[in-house]
Amino acid sequence: MTAADPRPLDLPRLVLRRAGWVALGAWLLMLWLGLQRAGLDMEQEVAAAHAMAQLVARLAQPSSASDSELVAELQRSVQAHAPRHLSLSVRDADGRVVLATAADEPLGAPLSWLVQWHRALLPAHEPAPVTWPLPRPDGRSWTVTVAASHDSERAEAVTNLAALLGLGALGSVALLLALGSSVHHSLRPMHALLRAIGALRDDDARALRALPPMPIGELQAITGALRELAAALEAAEQQRRALSRQVLTLQEDERQRIARELHDEFGQRLTALRADAAWLSQRHAGDAQATAVLTAMSAQCAALQAEIRSLLSRLRPAGGSDGAADLWALQQLLDGLVQAWNASPGQAVRFELALRHYADGAALDWPAPQQARDCALPHELCLALYRISQEALTNVARHAGASTATLQLTLQRRADGDMLQWQVSDDGAGIGSLQIALQRGNGLAGIRQRVWALGADLECDIAAVGPAPGACLRARFRLQPMARGDEVVDGFAA
Repeated sequence: MTAADPRPLDLPRLVLRRAGWVALGAWLLMLWLGLQRAGLDMEQEVAAAHAMAQLVARLAQPSSASDSELVAELQRSVQAHAPRHLSLSVRDADGRVVLATAADEPLGAPLSWLVQWHRALLPAHEPAPVTWPLPRPDGRSWTVTVAASHDSERAEAVTNLAALLGLGALGSVALLLALGSSVHHSLRPMHALLRAIGALRDDDARALRALPPMPIGELQAITGALRELAAALEAAEQQRRALSRQVLTLQEDERQRIARELHDEFGQRLTALRADAAWLSQRHAGDAQATAVLTAMSAQCAALQAEIRSLLSRLRPAGGSDGAADLWALQQLLDGLVQAWNASPGQAVRFELALRHYADGAALDWPAPQQARDCALPHELCLALYRISQEALTNVARHAGASTATLQLTLQRRADGDMLQWQVSDDGAGIGSLQIALQRGNGLAGIRQRVWALGADLECDIAAVGPAPGACLRARFRLQPMARGDEVVDGFAA
C-alpha cells in the first residue's frame, strides 16, 4: 500500500458489512412485527366499533323485552366485543346501574410510570359524555351514557411505544453482539501476533516464522512486515555473532603467538641461563658464597620456568587453535583450573568442580574417560568454556569475598536437543544487577561476549548458598550429535 495508491482497509469493511446485515435483519423483523401488530389492532378496532354500533342501535330501538332479558342481552353483546376506549353505562329510572362496561386493567410498572409521565407532559381535556333516554314498556325511561377515555387510548399508545422501544433495544443488542463477535473474530489472530512480538523482544524469532496466514489484509501485512523484520534481525545477529567469533579467534591467535614467543624465545633463554649457572657453579665449587648465589639463581630460573609453563597452559590450554576437543579434554582442563586455584598461595576460597549428567530428567553417572573421549566437542566451545571459567573464578577470588565456589558442568540429554550447561556459583556477597555489574569491569562483559558469540545467553541470579546471598552465573549451550572420523559417535557439538 502506498500513499499515492491507497487501498481500502479490510477490517472496517468486514465489520460494517456484518453490522449492515444485522441491522437489515433487525429492521425486517421490526417491519414484520409492526405489520402483525397493526393487523391485530385493526381487527380489534373494527370488531369493537362494530360491536359498539350494534349496541347503540339496539339501545336506540324500543324493546318489549323485560328488564332482565334486556340486561342479559346487552351483557352478552358487551362480553362478545367490548368497546375500545369507550365506557358504556345504563341506569334505570331509580338511578341504579343495570349495565356497565368493565374498566381497563391497570398497567404495571414501568408502563404506569410512562403513562403518568405522558399525562403530565401532554394533558388532554376529556369530552363530555353522550347521554340519551331509553324508553321502557312500563312508561319509565332508562339513561344510557357513553364516554370517551383518553387514558385508555394513552395506555394503548404507551404500550405500543414500549413494545417498539423494546424491539429497538433488542435490535441494538443484537447489533452490538454482532459487532463484538465480528471484531473479536477478526482480531483473534492479534493474540498470536502479540505473542510473537513478545518472543521477538526476547530475541526468539521462531514464533514469527510459525505465524499462520491472517484472515485480514491489514494483519497479513503486519505479519509479513514482522517476518521481514525477524529475518533482518536474525541476519544481523548472525553477522554480529560471526564478528564476535572472529574477534575472539583473533584474541586466541594473539595468545597463541605470545605463547610461541614465550616458549621459543624466553624459554630457551631461561634454559641457557640455567645451564650457565650450572657451569659457573662447577667452576666455583670451592667458593661457598658464589655457590650459594649460583644455586639461588638456578632456583629462581626454575621457578620462572614453572611460572612460564603455567602461563603457557593458560594461554593455550587445549594445545592449539584448530581441531576438535572432547568432553574428557574439557573435564581435564576445568579440573586443572580448579586445582591451580586451590594450590595458589594465600587463597582463601575453596574451589570445587561438579559434574552432572541427566537423561530425560533422571540423574546418571558422569561418562567414564573413554566415553567422554568419544563425546566430540568443537574446539571453540571447549576453549570458550575454559576462558569463561577462568574469568568467573578470577572474579570470585578477587571480588566475591566467598569461602566456597563451585564450577559445575551439566550434560542434559533431552528429546528436543541435548544441552551442555555451564555454571559458577559462590556463597559470597553477590553481584546485584547483572547490567550494573557489566558496567563495572570487563570480566563479566567478556564472559557474556563469549557466551553470546556461541548462541547462548548469560544468566545471573542469587545462588542462595549459606547465609550470604551469593551469586550464580549460568549459560546453556545447545548440542547436536557429531561425527568423529568415519564413525558417528554419541558426541556433541555446539
